[in-house]
Amino acid sequence: MIIEKHKRLNIIDLKNNHHVKFGIFIMALKNLEESSDWYRICGIHGDTFRPDDKKVLCPTDPDIVTAIGKTNEPFYCKHSVYSFIAWHTPYIYQFELLLNKYNNSTNKEYITLPYLDLTDYTVDFSFLNLEKITIKYENNDITIDNPLASAYYYKDNVKTKTTRNGFLNPKTSEDKMKLDVIKKQLNNTLYASSYEKFSSHPVSYVKSGLITEYTPLETPHNSLHNIIGGENGNMSDISISAFDPLFWLHHCNMDRFFYTWMYNNTNQFKKSIYPKKIKKETYMATQAPFFHTGIYSKDYNKYKYGWTNQKFKYMLLKNMLNLDRYPFTYDIIQAQPEQPTVSFIELIEIPIPMESVTINVYLVPKNKKINKEKHYAGSSFHFGVNRNIIDCKRCAITRVNFKVDIDSYVQKNNITKENINNYDIIIEGEGKMLKNNYKQEDLVKDGLIHVEIGKN
Repeated sequence: MIIEKHKRLNIIDLKNNHHVKFGIFIMALKNLEESSDWYRICGIHGDTFRPDDKKVLCPTDPDIVTAIGKTNEPFYCKHSVYSFIAWHTPYIYQFELLLNKYNNSTNKEYITLPYLDLTDYTVDFSFLNLEKITIKYENNDITIDNPLASAYYYKDNVKTKTTRNGFLNPKTSEDKMKLDVIKKQLNNTLYASSYEKFSSHPVSYVKSGLITEYTPLETPHNSLHNIIGGENGNMSDISISAFDPLFWLHHCNMDRFFYTWMYNNTNQFKKSIYPKKIKKETYMATQAPFFHTGIYSKDYNKYKYGWTNQKFKYMLLKNMLNLDRYPFTYDIIQAQPEQPTVSFIELIEIPIPMESVTINVYLVPKNKKINKEKHYAGSSFHFGVNRNIIDCKRCAITRVNFKVDIDSYVQKNNITKENINNYDIIIEGEGKMLKNNYKQEDLVKDGLIHVEIGKN
């Protein structure tokens, strides 16, 4: 069977070079955001559906919630678990199908979801925040409310506009350093020797004191959520992040790296990664709430969307790994030489924070007063929920590692193993939902701190 392929493009390429396609995409996105399906598809990521929506069958059904709760996995979004990236592939595919469902144009060419790559900061991304946008639609130039800039969700049963308080283009040297680290981390994931190392670093249930041997895709993914969302922005909160329209473009970019990794590790999709490059327990992982049938279907009118699944039968990770069976494709990413992180500070098996937190590291010469702009060495981001509001029993009993890449700062300041003791290491946290400042002892508690200074 020959599957017609449609390429997912960079949003910049789509906007600048494919004006008709861009206009159709923008209008379809606007139509979707104004529909009931917007709340249904976004709600899957954090159970923030529209109140009293009778077409939503999960996870509002108590029996389903109880059944999935026994798996010790989040409802439903997979974070800090190996299935992280594979779970998001069918999720954004369902969103893409909805874009096609809400294409009211006379042009019915298949709409692909574009991807957003913020690491190319030579590009002006300001149009993503503009209140109005001009597009070519049905042979006319029209100006409409920009559906990329904001949308709506329900907060305490009140329809609420999304907020975006981070940045899209860097304004400071610190911003640029963050994006440069993300770019390096994304590239390095393509060298991962297994699916698990590519995807995620799971939380720990027992303390082992071991440092993380790799940086998975979930790490730069989390950092980009924070960069876009900022303090109290939707993208900084798991439970409401999917309601920021850029969530979908961001995850399309993460999926692009997954697609490339799979392409490279399956002989261009001719072989399976199982069992050599994926563990059996990962291969058989549940992908709730998605259906286990019709996974690759292109019929958006008959497709079984996740929010309608009231059964206990769900997609398994192995069911969705035939990426060449989806109608979308990408240009394969040409990896740059691997750049291992040789200088880092790692917080080892600290308790999961109570909210989304940016963990900042400063290296300050002894007897000097800290200058946070000058002495900023690197950061990591915990993408979480407000646990003062959301009861996350899983979070309460688990531990997590945070590796902070300080390569750039170490090289710039000629820091070595021999002179690192001439610096004070200051670790602080910036909360995104509850409190602004966390001291080192607030974050680490009974965990460990490891300092590694590599070769310069």
